Amino acid sequence: MGNPPYKSRTASLHDAAYASFVEKLVKKRIKAGFSQQSLADELGWNQSIVAKIESVQRRLDVIELVRISNVLGIDASRLVKDIQLLMRE
Repeated sequence: MGNPPYKSRTASLHDAAYASFVEKLVKKRIKAGFSQQSLADELGWNQSIVAKIESVQRRLDVIELVRISNVLGIDASRLVKDIQLLMRE
């Protein structure tokens, strides 16, 4: 079958489910008492990376998700499960 077209692989960045995932992640960050800057500091990142992820300008990979989840004290698998359920609707 081959690889799907490039557009299909990047479409998730603009998918409603991805936007919902990022929105949940932002709410978890705020609930945990972190600003974008304080989260970035904990991760050793520039604040602009967090801002780009949260504004859906940059895709979050699974390793970054686990790192963020560890800092925020949340379960990354629960976030993924929530999106999986949303996508089944």
